[in-house]
Parts: sequence; structure tokens; C-alpha cells
Amino acid sequence: MKLTSWIPEYWNEEQVKIWNNFEKHWQALIDRNIPEFLKYIHPNFIGFGQESPLPVDKPWLEKWVGFWAKSSKFLITELRPINIKIHDDIAILQCCIFTISDKGENSIRRYTQTWKKQEDRWVVIGSHNNLVNDSGI
Repeated sequence: MKLTSWIPEYWNEEQVKIWNNFEKHWQALIDRNIPEFLKYIHPNFIGFGQESPLPVDKPWLEKWVGFWAKSSKFLITELRPINIKIHDDIAILQCCIFTISDKGENSIRRYTQTWKKQEDRWVVIGSHNNLVNDSGI
């Protein structure tokens, strides 16, 4: 099933490339393919997520996303782009992610991610996400 039902028509080729990497990154997570998921994470990654009060890094992601993938499954996911701003080899991506899990949990997350261009792909070097509650924040 396609993860994104709409992307801005005005995006240039590089913005679409970044978004495609974001989709592949998420598809690996949905498929529970953690080694592939981690290929889109820079070795020096740092970020914040709703699940941790402390900053997280790549080893943390490997541990906790690996655990999550064994115990949960997304039934449906929609990746909704907001914006991508490119600054040379750095891009800021903002989006919302809508999910429903096999446990009947639905969530909306807002993401701001920093991506860095590598030789073969764009990778995440920084990320901050939070759950959106019923009030929209």
C-alpha cells in the first residue's frame, strides 16, 4: 500500500528524492526490516521523540525500534508532507504521520527532521517528533 497519497506538485526533483528516501525509511520500519531502516540514519544522529524524555541516538534507535518491530505492527500509515527546505547538502523535512497499529492504537505525529546528502542517499542526522493530541498540539 502506498504510504503517501499526496505530495506538492511544485516540489523540485531533489525534494522528491528526499521524500522518496523518507518513504523508503518508513517502509523498512513497517516491514520490520531494521537493518534497512538504519541505513537511513546517520551514524551521528541525534533527536527527540515522544517516547523518550532524553535525546536519542542511532544505538538507541537500533535497540528500541528493533524491540518495537517485534512487538507491534502498523495496519495503515499515511505520510503527509508539509515542507522540505534544502540548504546545499542539508534538508529540513516537516511532515505529519498518521498510523493505526494492530493494537487498535491510532496516532498522529509531527516530525521535523534534518537530512544530509550522502553519495548514495539522503540520511537523517537530526529529528524531533511529538504526538498530536485531540486539541491539535
